[in-house]
Amino acid sequence: MTPKPPLHPIFLDLDGRDVLLVGAGEVGLRKAREFVECGALLRVVSPGFHPDFTELEGRFQRLRRPWRPGDEDGARLVVAATSDPAANRAIHARCSRRGILCNVVDVPDLCDWQAAAVARSGAVQIAVSTRGAAPSLASHARRELQDWLADGFAELVELFGRLREEYRSRMSPGIRERFWKELDIAVLLDILRTRGVQACEERIRELADTLGRDVSDSRTPQGRVILVGAGPGHPDLVTRLGLRMLARASALVHDRLVAPELLRAVPASCRIFPVGKTGFGESPKQEEINALLVDLAREGHLVVRLKGGDPFVFGRGGEEIEACAAAGIAVEVVPGVSSSLSVPAWRGIPITHRGLSRSFAVVSAFHADGTAARIPDVETVVVMMPLHSLGSVKARFFEAGWDASTPCAAIQSGTAPDEREVLATLSDLDEKIHAAGLRSPLLVVVGAVVGWAREHRAAPDHVLTRARTEPGS
Repeated sequence: MTPKPPLHPIFLDLDGRDVLLVGAGEVGLRKAREFVECGALLRVVSPGFHPDFTELEGRFQRLRRPWRPGDEDGARLVVAATSDPAANRAIHARCSRRGILCNVVDVPDLCDWQAAAVARSGAVQIAVSTRGAAPSLASHARRELQDWLADGFAELVELFGRLREEYRSRMSPGIRERFWKELDIAVLLDILRTRGVQACEERIRELADTLGRDVSDSRTPQGRVILVGAGPGHPDLVTRLGLRMLARASALVHDRLVAPELLRAVPASCRIFPVGKTGFGESPKQEEINALLVDLAREGHLVVRLKGGDPFVFGRGGEEIEACAAAGIAVEVVPGVSSSLSVPAWRGIPITHRGLSRSFAVVSAFHADGTAARIPDVETVVVMMPLHSLGSVKARFFEAGWDASTPCAAIQSGTAPDEREVLATLSDLDEKIHAAGLRSPLLVVVGAVVGWAREHRAAPDHVLTRARTEPGS
């Protein structure tokens, strides 16, 4: 069965709008309280009313009778909460014909909209929906979020709202947008929680004054570039600092292999530029990527360059820093979890192990100038992206004196949903990879530690960290 697409989250302004509630039992009472709190002009139709409706007296219109066709006239929303399934279906059918959004309580298939569990504090609201599958879990999430909101976030929202109005006339639109996006929210929350709202406000004003001294409102301020390591593929393996930078980005330049979830971590207004490279295929040249980073920073953007793994492990991050430095663009680096070490670990392969491996090396199949990389004198070697040069890779190991029976592991898309592994020896490595149909991204681990991992797995396909991946991946 094809899963349904996600619900579209939306907040409705019901202040002064007509809402019809049919049914006045315990569920209807709860719904009535919610609508009255939102300022709705609420009409409640029911032959009988829960006694606690008296607490809302004067804040809704009471119609003590059964529902009649036409009661929905003028309603913005309708809720059917009667104990009669046939009546509920009739109400929904009539509303559907008239284009009125209707919610039949506890019948997800008859809900054009669904009420969410809402955490509120001041002007902040966070709604949680499970599409009706687990209301109790939505309520649990609401309670957790309520505690979080109460821990300074709502106060920070109020402070931002007041200062944004003040600075609206004191900053040009471009500078204002950059200023609010680049504020470090985690730092401000820490100041607010430990030193109070006044100290937090003083810090924001200090930053605004600094920005005002550094740039002229008559020109666009120069932005900067942040190289962020996205980790090996699993979205949970990006660093917390990397996520914070994504949340502040106004332009995102990303590799092909980063997790889709990370692309959704940027603000809705962020400009997104995919520059993924494919081995031996048509893809953007490094010089073009360098120029894009410089151009975006000159336009005033906070540019996040999201790179798979770590920017400095075969990520060409150094070249991008050189290009930005030549153009006078400031660059920061947020290290990432390198796939060269994390992917073997994810598969339960230790790169070093007492008595087996005291040293390791990470090499690429070829250097940038096309020459073959030599195999260093170590006990474990991780070869990055060797798919199109497996024969040459094997030959270099043999030239360096490695035994043909040395255990190897070839891992495709490590930590990602399409992850696959082939265990082999140096003698049959290329044949087994081709027979299995492995494809890029691929890395190969060579050394006795692979044999150790194979012996210590509970089952041939056991992965020690599998519980951290999504079900079925």
